[in-house]
Amino acid sequence: MTEIKTKAENLSENEIVISCEIPAEIFDKTRARAIQKASEGVSLPGFRKGHIPENVLVQKFGEALILEEMANLAIGDAYPTIMEKHKIPAIDMPTVAVTKLAMGNPFEFTLTFPVMPEIKLPDYKKIAKEVMSVVEKTEATSEEADQALEQLRKQFATKDADGKEILPEVDLEFTKKFGAFDTVDAFKAKILESLTAEKVARDREKKRMQTMEKIADGMPVKLPKILIDGELDRMVAQFEHDVERMGMKFHDYLEASKKTEEEIRAEWSVDAEKRSKIQIALTNIADAEKIEVPKDELEKETNLVLEQHKEADPARVRLHLEMMLSNEKVFQFLEAQK
Repeated sequence: MTEIKTKAENLSENEIVISCEIPAEIFDKTRARAIQKASEGVSLPGFRKGHIPENVLVQKFGEALILEEMANLAIGDAYPTIMEKHKIPAIDMPTVAVTKLAMGNPFEFTLTFPVMPEIKLPDYKKIAKEVMSVVEKTEATSEEADQALEQLRKQFATKDADGKEILPEVDLEFTKKFGAFDTVDAFKAKILESLTAEKVARDREKKRMQTMEKIADGMPVKLPKILIDGELDRMVAQFEHDVERMGMKFHDYLEASKKTEEEIRAEWSVDAEKRSKIQIALTNIADAEKIEVPKDELEKETNLVLEQHKEADPARVRLHLEMMLSNEKVFQFLEAQK
């Protein structure tokens, strides 16, 4: 078989284009299949689909229809060979552009692939140590516990005949609303413990985000638009879900806020790029430190989610959980640098 001619060039750090030329003798051989496929895709009175003669097809729809089908088939046939030859680290399917299309001539086209640019991580261990080593006060105070207790009392307040608010007494009967406690002091101690745990969790999340933002800021890379658009898709979809959970249609929200979805995406684009860079950093740190999610742990978590959401796509659930579990292990690694 005559070899397909290809040439790869870097358009930018985010794009690679492959110029392809399929010899005329190979391209012309796709005509019979193209006629069959075109015949199956159109309807004509007096003919069954898939049984329309070539001359009728050309007369009714023109030679361009046949050539278009030939081009699609030729590209599909050649694609595995092209990818095997060039091994493009593509992050999405390519954009196809036909540059020469005619019977009896070589078929020429280009494939433009979005690719991940080279990622250079800053000294993430040093950054993590600087952030994680800062000691913040995370122990809740008795004053904060008293305020929290007051809020709990207000949740169960009643009103007298004059409409005056009456707060319940903090006794053992009151504590039963929140669990099994032997004494009122034990209940108050639990409030203090819970507030401290909340502060510890907030401090942990704050330091994690500070660390990742510093790492992302230290990555001098321009991300492909497709990655940012993908993150924007996720952000908008989540926001739409949140709006509808509150009982409001997303379309109605847009009308009330006097904004279009395109305007929202434009406002969020900087944040979407930051989120994308942070996820890329997490993935690259995991690779650099050989951090992996054990298969049994991944299977266990996947099964738990699928038991609760039986309609979910197992492959998507597994992929999402693998990323989340890996991210958590990277965070734990960074926290250990203090």
